[in-house]
Amino acid sequence: MSEYQYYEFQALDHRLTHEAQAEIQSLSSRVQLTATSASFVYNYSDFPGNSYILLAEYFDAMLYITNWGTRQLMFRFPANAIPDDVISAYQYADNMDWSTVDEYIILNIEFNPEEGGDGEWVEGQGTLPGIVQIRDDILRGDYRSLYLAWLKFAHYELDVLEEDEDLTEPPVPPNLQSLSSALRNFIDFFGIDPDWVAAASQTSSKTGKVDAKLSSSIDRLSELEKHDFLERLLNSEPHLDITLLNRLREISGTDKMERSMSERRTIRQILAASEMIEQQRLEIEKQQAEAVRLKKLENIAQQQEGLWVRIPSLIEQKKASTYDEVLSILKDLRDLAIHQQRVTEFQDKLAAIQSQYPSSQALNRRLKEARLV
Repeated sequence: MSEYQYYEFQALDHRLTHEAQAEIQSLSSRVQLTATSASFVYNYSDFPGNSYILLAEYFDAMLYITNWGTRQLMFRFPANAIPDDVISAYQYADNMDWSTVDEYIILNIEFNPEEGGDGEWVEGQGTLPGIVQIRDDILRGDYRSLYLAWLKFAHYELDVLEEDEDLTEPPVPPNLQSLSSALRNFIDFFGIDPDWVAAASQTSSKTGKVDAKLSSSIDRLSELEKHDFLERLLNSEPHLDITLLNRLREISGTDKMERSMSERRTIRQILAASEMIEQQRLEIEKQQAEAVRLKKLENIAQQQEGLWVRIPSLIEQKKASTYDEVLSILKDLRDLAIHQQRVTEFQDKLAAIQSQYPSSQALNRRLKEARLV
Protein backbone atom coordinates (compact mmCIF):
# COMPACT_ATOMS: atom_id res chain seq x y z
CA MET A 1 0.00 0.00 0.00
CA SER A 2 1.26 3.47 -0.87
CA GLU A 3 1.81 6.21 1.66
CA TYR A 4 -1.02 8.55 2.50
CA GLN A 5 -0.56 12.09 3.79
CA TYR A 6 -3.44 14.52 4.13
CA TYR A 7 -3.19 18.21 5.05
CA GLU A 8 -6.16 20.49 5.55
CA PHE A 9 -6.18 24.17 6.49
CA GLN A 10 -9.17 26.36 7.38
CA ALA A 11 -9.54 30.11 7.76
CA LEU A 12 -12.24 30.76 10.36
CA ASP A 13 -12.05 34.48 11.15
CA HIS A 14 -11.57 35.80 7.62
CA ARG A 15 -11.55 34.93 3.92
CA LEU A 16 -8.38 34.49 1.93
CA THR A 17 -7.43 37.38 -0.30
CA HIS A 18 -6.79 36.79 -4.00
CA GLU A 19 -3.08 37.31 -3.35
CA ALA A 20 -3.09 34.73 -0.57
CA GLN A 21 -4.92 32.22 -2.76
CA ALA A 22 -2.40 32.74 -5.54
CA GLU A 23 0.48 32.16 -3.11
CA ILE A 24 -1.09 28.94 -1.79
CA GLN A 25 -1.93 27.76 -5.31
CA SER A 26 1.71 28.14 -6.28
CA LEU A 27 2.81 25.66 -3.60
CA SER A 28 1.40 22.57 -5.25
CA SER A 29 -0.73 21.44 -8.17
CA ARG A 30 -2.42 19.03 -5.77
CA VAL A 31 -4.12 21.75 -3.75
CA GLN A 32 -7.89 21.88 -3.42
CA LEU A 33 -8.45 25.58 -2.69
CA THR A 34 -11.42 27.73 -1.67
CA ALA A 35 -11.71 31.19 -0.17
CA THR A 36 -11.58 29.68 3.33
CA SER A 37 -9.73 26.35 3.01
CA ALA A 38 -6.94 24.41 1.37
CA SER A 39 -6.26 20.68 1.35
CA PHE A 40 -3.44 18.53 -0.02
CA VAL A 41 -3.15 14.76 -0.53
CA TYR A 42 0.19 13.01 -1.12
CA ASN A 43 0.79 9.32 -1.85
CA TYR A 44 4.33 9.27 -3.24
CA SER A 45 5.82 12.64 -2.29
CA ASP A 46 5.78 15.23 0.49
CA PHE A 47 4.14 18.59 1.05
CA PRO A 48 6.56 21.16 -0.46
CA GLY A 49 5.70 23.94 1.97
CA ASN A 50 5.96 24.44 5.70
CA SER A 51 2.58 23.72 7.31
CA TYR A 52 3.43 25.76 10.41
CA ILE A 53 4.32 28.86 8.38
CA LEU A 54 1.28 28.41 6.11
CA LEU A 55 -0.99 28.29 9.15
CA ALA A 56 0.69 31.29 10.78
CA GLU A 57 0.32 33.42 7.65
CA TYR A 58 -3.10 32.51 6.30
CA PHE A 59 -5.21 30.12 8.38
CA ASP A 60 -6.66 29.45 11.83
CA ALA A 61 -6.68 25.63 11.93
CA MET A 62 -4.65 22.79 10.42
CA LEU A 63 -5.05 19.01 10.46
CA TYR A 64 -2.49 16.44 9.30
CA ILE A 65 -3.00 12.68 9.15
CA THR A 66 -0.96 9.80 7.70
CA ASN A 67 -1.46 6.08 7.33
CA TRP A 68 1.64 5.38 9.43
CA GLY A 69 -0.01 6.81 12.53
CA THR A 70 0.85 10.51 12.71
CA ARG A 71 -1.96 12.77 13.89
CA GLN A 72 -1.48 16.54 14.14
CA LEU A 73 -3.82 19.41 14.93
CA MET A 74 -2.79 23.08 15.07
CA PHE A 75 -4.79 26.18 15.98
CA ARG A 76 -3.88 29.83 15.56
CA PHE A 77 -5.23 32.25 18.18
CA PRO A 78 -5.06 36.03 18.48
CA ALA A 79 -2.22 37.23 20.68
CA ASN A 80 -3.04 37.38 24.40
CA ALA A 81 -6.19 35.31 23.83
CA ILE A 82 -4.90 32.40 25.91
CA PRO A 83 -4.04 33.07 29.58
CA ASP A 84 -0.47 32.35 30.61
CA ASP A 85 -1.53 29.90 33.30
CA VAL A 86 -3.41 27.84 30.70
CA ILE A 87 -0.35 27.68 28.47
CA SER A 88 1.77 26.67 31.44
CA ALA A 89 -0.68 23.99 32.63
CA TYR A 90 -1.55 22.30 29.36
CA GLN A 91 1.59 21.29 27.51
CA TYR A 92 3.48 18.06 27.09
CA ALA A 93 7.08 17.99 25.88
CA ASP A 94 7.08 18.04 22.07
CA ASN A 95 3.57 16.62 21.75
CA MET A 96 1.62 19.69 22.87
CA ASP A 97 3.31 23.06 22.74
CA TRP A 98 2.53 26.76 22.30
CA SER A 99 4.52 29.29 20.30
CA THR A 100 4.19 32.95 19.33
CA VAL A 101 4.38 34.23 15.76
CA ASP A 102 3.86 37.95 15.19
CA GLU A 103 0.39 38.81 16.54
CA TYR A 104 -0.64 35.18 16.95
CA ILE A 105 -0.14 32.28 19.33
CA ILE A 106 -0.12 28.78 17.88
CA LEU A 107 -1.05 25.55 19.62
CA ASN A 108 0.45 22.39 18.16
CA ILE A 109 -0.89 18.97 19.23
CA GLU A 110 1.02 16.16 17.54
CA PHE A 111 1.10 12.40 18.05
CA ASN A 112 3.81 10.30 16.38
CA PRO A 113 3.77 6.64 17.48
CA GLU A 114 7.32 5.32 17.77
CA GLU A 115 6.47 1.99 16.17
CA GLY A 116 4.58 3.69 13.35
CA GLY A 117 1.32 2.55 11.86
CA ASP A 118 0.69 -0.58 9.85
CA GLY A 119 -0.25 1.23 6.67
CA GLU A 120 -3.97 0.89 7.40
CA TRP A 121 -6.47 2.78 5.29
CA VAL A 122 -7.28 6.22 6.67
CA GLU A 123 -9.29 9.08 5.25
CA GLY A 124 -8.59 12.66 6.29
CA GLN A 125 -11.10 14.53 4.16
CA GLY A 126 -14.03 15.80 6.20
CA THR A 127 -12.30 15.35 9.57
CA LEU A 128 -11.28 18.93 10.39
CA PRO A 129 -14.79 20.47 10.11
CA GLY A 130 -15.94 18.08 12.83
CA ILE A 131 -13.12 19.16 15.19
CA VAL A 132 -12.58 22.84 14.47
CA GLN A 133 -15.23 24.01 16.98
CA ILE A 134 -12.65 23.18 19.65
CA ARG A 135 -10.70 26.32 18.72
CA ASP A 136 -13.67 28.50 19.60
CA ASP A 137 -14.22 26.48 22.79
CA ILE A 138 -10.64 27.16 23.91
CA LEU A 139 -11.07 30.86 23.20
CA ARG A 140 -14.16 30.80 25.42
CA GLY A 141 -12.29 29.18 28.29
CA ASP A 142 -13.31 25.55 27.67
CA TYR A 143 -10.06 23.62 28.12
CA ARG A 144 -11.39 20.07 27.99
CA SER A 145 -9.61 19.35 24.71
CA LEU A 146 -6.30 20.49 26.21
CA TYR A 147 -6.72 18.17 29.18
CA LEU A 148 -7.69 15.26 26.91
CA ALA A 149 -4.59 15.84 24.77
CA TRP A 150 -2.43 15.74 27.90
CA LEU A 151 -4.19 12.53 28.94
CA LYS A 152 -3.39 10.91 25.58
CA PHE A 153 0.31 11.71 25.74
CA ALA A 154 0.70 10.84 29.42
CA HIS A 155 -1.05 7.51 28.82
CA TYR A 156 1.22 6.76 25.88
CA GLU A 157 4.35 7.54 27.93
CA LEU A 158 3.25 5.48 30.92
CA ASP A 159 5.13 2.38 29.77
CA VAL A 160 8.48 4.18 29.75
CA LEU A 161 8.18 5.65 33.24
CA GLU A 162 10.44 4.20 35.88
CA GLU A 163 8.77 2.58 38.89
CA ASP A 164 9.55 5.58 41.07
CA GLU A 165 8.41 8.09 38.43
CA ASP A 166 4.91 9.49 38.00
CA LEU A 167 3.09 12.38 36.37
CA THR A 168 0.59 14.73 37.99
CA GLU A 169 -2.41 15.73 35.95
CA PRO A 170 -3.06 19.39 35.08
CA PRO A 171 -6.21 21.08 36.40
CA VAL A 172 -9.27 19.03 35.48
CA PRO A 173 -11.73 21.18 33.47
CA PRO A 174 -15.43 21.04 34.28
CA ASN A 175 -18.00 19.07 32.27
CA LEU A 176 -15.79 16.19 31.14
CA GLN A 177 -18.81 13.95 31.76
CA SER A 178 -20.71 15.67 28.94
CA LEU A 179 -18.76 15.77 25.68
CA SER A 180 -19.73 17.71 22.56
CA SER A 181 -19.58 16.09 19.12
CA ALA A 182 -16.39 18.08 18.43
CA LEU A 183 -14.74 16.63 21.55
CA ARG A 184 -15.85 13.11 20.61
CA ASN A 185 -14.34 13.64 17.15
CA PHE A 186 -11.17 14.92 18.81
CA ILE A 187 -11.02 11.76 20.96
CA ASP A 188 -11.51 9.56 17.89
CA PHE A 189 -8.89 11.45 15.86
CA PHE A 190 -6.17 11.03 18.47
CA GLY A 191 -7.32 7.57 19.58
CA ILE A 192 -7.86 8.51 23.24
CA ASP A 193 -8.99 5.55 25.35
CA PRO A 194 -12.67 6.08 26.38
CA ASP A 195 -12.07 4.31 29.70
CA TRP A 196 -9.33 6.83 30.48
CA VAL A 197 -11.69 9.67 29.60
CA ALA A 198 -14.29 8.21 31.96
CA ALA A 199 -11.66 7.91 34.71
CA ALA A 200 -10.54 11.49 34.16
CA SER A 201 -14.11 12.76 34.36
CA GLN A 202 -14.60 11.37 37.87
CA THR A 203 -13.17 14.52 39.45
CA SER A 204 -14.56 16.94 36.86
CA SER A 205 -17.14 19.37 38.21
CA LYS A 206 -20.34 20.36 36.42
CA THR A 207 -21.01 23.98 35.55
CA GLY A 208 -23.45 25.92 33.42
CA LYS A 209 -22.51 27.76 30.25
CA VAL A 210 -22.63 31.27 31.71
CA ASP A 211 -21.62 32.11 35.25
CA ALA A 212 -24.22 34.33 36.95
CA LYS A 213 -21.37 36.28 38.49
CA LEU A 214 -20.21 37.26 34.99
CA SER A 215 -23.67 38.45 33.96
CA SER A 216 -23.89 40.68 37.00
CA SER A 217 -20.50 42.17 36.10
CA ILE A 218 -21.94 43.86 33.01
CA ASP A 219 -23.23 46.68 35.22
CA ARG A 220 -19.67 47.29 36.39
CA LEU A 221 -18.56 48.30 32.90
CA SER A 222 -18.24 52.04 32.47
CA GLU A 223 -20.53 53.81 30.00
CA LEU A 224 -17.48 54.57 27.88
CA GLU A 225 -16.48 50.90 27.79
CA LYS A 226 -20.02 49.79 26.95
CA HIS A 227 -20.10 52.29 24.10
CA ASP A 228 -16.73 51.02 22.88
CA PHE A 229 -17.98 47.43 22.79
CA LEU A 230 -21.07 48.48 20.83
CA GLU A 231 -18.96 50.34 18.25
CA ARG A 232 -16.73 47.31 17.83
CA LEU A 233 -19.83 45.17 17.41
CA LEU A 234 -21.03 47.42 14.59
CA ASN A 235 -17.62 46.99 12.94
CA SER A 236 -18.03 43.17 13.10
CA GLU A 237 -14.87 42.66 15.15
CA PRO A 238 -14.08 38.91 15.25
CA HIS A 239 -14.56 37.18 18.61
CA LEU A 240 -15.89 40.32 20.26
CA ASP A 241 -18.13 38.17 22.46
CA ILE A 242 -15.04 36.36 23.72
CA THR A 243 -13.26 39.65 24.35
CA LEU A 244 -16.25 40.82 26.38
CA LEU A 245 -16.39 37.51 28.25
CA ASN A 246 -12.71 37.81 29.19
CA ARG A 247 -13.24 41.41 30.30
CA LEU A 248 -16.14 40.37 32.54
CA ARG A 249 -14.03 37.59 34.00
CA GLU A 250 -11.35 40.14 34.79
CA ILE A 251 -13.87 42.42 36.51
CA SER A 252 -15.45 39.59 38.48
CA GLY A 253 -12.10 38.20 39.59
CA THR A 254 -12.59 34.90 37.72
CA ASP A 255 -10.08 35.60 34.97
CA LYS A 256 -7.76 32.86 36.22
CA MET A 257 -8.33 29.34 35.03
CA GLU A 258 -10.73 27.38 37.20
CA ARG A 259 -8.79 24.85 39.22
CA SER A 260 -10.19 21.53 40.34
CA MET A 261 -11.05 21.63 44.02
CA SER A 262 -10.10 17.97 44.39
CA GLU A 263 -6.56 16.75 44.84
CA ARG A 264 -4.86 16.37 41.48
CA ARG A 265 -4.13 12.75 40.68
CA THR A 266 -1.10 11.02 39.23
CA ILE A 267 -1.20 9.17 35.94
CA ARG A 268 -0.92 5.87 37.80
CA GLN A 269 -4.00 6.73 39.87
CA ILE A 270 -5.89 7.51 36.67
CA LEU A 271 -4.66 4.18 35.27
CA ALA A 272 -6.05 2.31 38.28
CA ALA A 273 -9.40 4.10 37.92
CA SER A 274 -9.53 3.36 34.18
CA GLU A 275 -8.84 -0.34 34.77
CA MET A 276 -11.75 -0.53 37.22
CA ILE A 277 -14.01 1.25 34.74
CA GLU A 278 -12.89 -1.14 32.00
CA GLN A 279 -13.74 -4.17 34.13
CA GLN A 280 -17.17 -2.76 34.91
CA ARG A 281 -17.78 -1.94 31.25
CA LEU A 282 -16.73 -5.39 30.06
CA GLU A 283 -19.01 -7.04 32.63
CA ILE A 284 -21.96 -4.94 31.47
CA GLU A 285 -21.18 -5.71 27.83
CA LYS A 286 -20.95 -9.42 28.68
CA GLN A 287 -24.34 -9.34 30.36
CA GLN A 288 -25.86 -7.46 27.44
CA ALA A 289 -24.37 -9.90 24.92
CA GLU A 290 -25.73 -12.83 26.92
CA ALA A 291 -29.18 -11.28 26.97
CA VAL A 292 -29.06 -10.84 23.19
CA ARG A 293 -27.87 -14.44 22.76
CA LEU A 294 -30.67 -15.86 24.90
CA LYS A 295 -33.25 -13.79 23.04
CA LYS A 296 -31.95 -15.11 19.73
CA LEU A 297 -32.06 -18.71 21.00
CA GLU A 298 -35.62 -18.16 22.18
CA ASN A 299 -36.61 -17.05 18.67
CA ILE A 300 -34.82 -20.02 17.10
CA ALA A 301 -36.58 -22.41 19.48
CA GLN A 302 -39.93 -21.12 18.27
CA GLN A 303 -38.92 -21.68 14.62
CA GLN A 304 -36.78 -24.83 14.86
CA GLU A 305 -39.26 -27.28 13.30
CA GLY A 306 -39.72 -25.04 10.29
CA LEU A 307 -35.95 -24.51 9.99
CA TRP A 308 -35.28 -28.26 9.86
CA VAL A 309 -37.93 -28.57 7.13
CA ARG A 310 -36.40 -25.67 5.17
CA ILE A 311 -32.88 -27.10 5.04
CA PRO A 312 -33.48 -29.82 2.37
CA SER A 313 -35.20 -27.35 0.03
CA LEU A 314 -32.20 -25.06 0.25
CA ILE A 315 -29.70 -27.87 -0.37
CA GLU A 316 -31.57 -29.03 -3.47
CA GLN A 317 -31.06 -25.62 -5.10
CA LYS A 318 -27.31 -26.44 -5.25
CA LYS A 319 -26.17 -22.83 -5.02
CA ALA A 320 -23.32 -21.36 -3.01
CA SER A 321 -25.69 -18.79 -1.49
CA THR A 322 -28.20 -21.42 -0.34
CA TYR A 323 -25.40 -23.62 1.05
CA ASP A 324 -24.26 -20.61 3.09
CA GLU A 325 -27.80 -20.15 4.36
CA VAL A 326 -27.91 -23.82 5.36
CA LEU A 327 -24.72 -23.41 7.37
CA SER A 328 -26.10 -20.34 9.12
CA ILE A 329 -29.30 -22.19 10.07
CA LEU A 330 -27.40 -25.26 11.27
CA LYS A 331 -25.09 -23.15 13.45
CA ASP A 332 -28.12 -21.55 15.09
CA LEU A 333 -29.75 -24.97 15.63
CA ARG A 334 -26.52 -26.35 17.08
CA ASP A 335 -26.25 -23.43 19.52
CA LEU A 336 -29.86 -24.05 20.56
CA ALA A 337 -29.15 -27.76 21.05
CA ILE A 338 -26.15 -26.95 23.27
CA HIS A 339 -28.27 -24.53 25.31
CA GLN A 340 -31.07 -27.10 25.68
CA GLN A 341 -28.61 -29.97 26.25
CA ARG A 342 -30.00 -31.85 23.24
CA VAL A 343 -26.82 -32.16 21.18
CA THR A 344 -27.36 -35.87 20.39
CA GLU A 345 -30.76 -35.08 18.89
CA PHE A 346 -29.19 -32.34 16.75
CA GLN A 347 -26.46 -34.69 15.52
CA ASP A 348 -29.01 -37.35 14.61
CA LYS A 349 -31.08 -34.92 12.55
CA LEU A 350 -27.99 -33.57 10.80
CA ALA A 351 -26.80 -37.13 10.01
CA ALA A 352 -30.20 -37.88 8.51
CA ILE A 353 -29.91 -34.86 6.22
CA GLN A 354 -26.38 -35.86 5.17
CA SER A 355 -27.60 -39.33 4.29
CA GLN A 356 -30.06 -37.78 1.82
CA TYR A 357 -27.24 -36.07 -0.08
CA PRO A 358 -24.20 -38.39 0.12
CA SER A 359 -22.77 -37.13 -3.21
CA SER A 360 -22.92 -33.42 -2.40
CA GLN A 361 -19.23 -32.68 -1.98
CA ALA A 362 -19.79 -28.94 -1.73
CA LEU A 363 -22.22 -29.38 1.16
CA ASN A 364 -20.07 -31.90 3.05
CA ARG A 365 -16.97 -29.76 2.61
CA ARG A 366 -18.76 -26.75 4.08
CA LEU A 367 -20.05 -28.81 7.00
CA LYS A 368 -16.53 -29.94 7.83
CA GLU A 369 -15.03 -26.48 7.49
CA ALA A 370 -17.73 -25.14 9.84
CA ARG A 371 -17.00 -28.02 12.24
CA LEU A 372 -20.61 -29.10 12.25
CA VAL A 373 -19.63 -32.70 11.60
